[in-house]
Amino acid sequence: MLTSFKAVVEEAKKLQGKKIAVAGAEGKAVLEAVKLAKENGLMEPILLGNEDKIETIAQRVGLSLKNIEIHHTVEEKATAEAAVGLIHFDIADGLMKGKVNTPILLKAILDRKEELCTGPLLSHIALLEISTYHKFLMVTDGGMVIQPTLEQKSGILKNGIQMMQKLGVDRPKVAVLAAIETITPGMPETKDAEILVQMADRGELGDVDLEGPIAIDVAFSPESANIKGLSSKISGDPDILLVPNISCGNIFVKGLWQLANAKVGGLILGAKKPIILLSRSDTVETKFNSIALGVATS
Repeated sequence: MLTSFKAVVEEAKKLQGKKIAVAGAEGKAVLEAVKLAKENGLMEPILLGNEDKIETIAQRVGLSLKNIEIHHTVEEKATAEAAVGLIHFDIADGLMKGKVNTPILLKAILDRKEELCTGPLLSHIALLEISTYHKFLMVTDGGMVIQPTLEQKSGILKNGIQMMQKLGVDRPKVAVLAAIETITPGMPETKDAEILVQMADRGELGDVDLEGPIAIDVAFSPESANIKGLSSKISGDPDILLVPNISCGNIFVKGLWQLANAKVGGLILGAKKPIILLSRSDTVETKFNSIALGVATS
């Protein structure tokens, strides 16, 4: 079982030569992460964006562009479409978001959804390594599906469970998060959680232990569960947190990153090739972690 990004990097090193298309490569942190990944044997980059800017920044960060393929594009839309085309036609083994705006890249991906999608839907996961937690924690979906329906939550979970199993967790423990543990009409996520538990009990979500609705204190603290008089098999040990909507996931992950120094990697799941989706403000480390995660689980 992989429990750290160091272990993920070592796993990715075994799969040398993966070609990753970088959409919007004209960014300092982007090219620093590409340089680090290339030096570690994780990827062979294909850079898309303004060639003059790429060359200038590459020189600044010490990245040699010798034998690196560059596709010159100026408009973000053209960059996104060209990058998506590279994974569709199997020229690249994966796609990484650089300086291109997320909505523009996602539109290019969704425009070819029927050709690229292999799962029930495309969804985003953030994988976190937190110093105060004993293993990886996955949060989904904080980057793709804005306000998921019950059906979409089922698809999000299936994607996340399959990813956790690739990381070596045979039977992931899932907390379907809400503010409280009781079914409440004004909180539709609590009813969704109840139905998802029933689906998991019937085996519709795969090999998984799933509980919900469950508040985040109970998810991580058996003592909180005892105080509330709740019996939980996953309290203190969840692998996956299913959040009610994109805002909850985004805020939670970025909060842990900023305040708890969590190490983070992010991917879009459900496509035939790994899609490394990052915030433009993400650090070099986060970008590198995400590249390693995409390669290791491809």
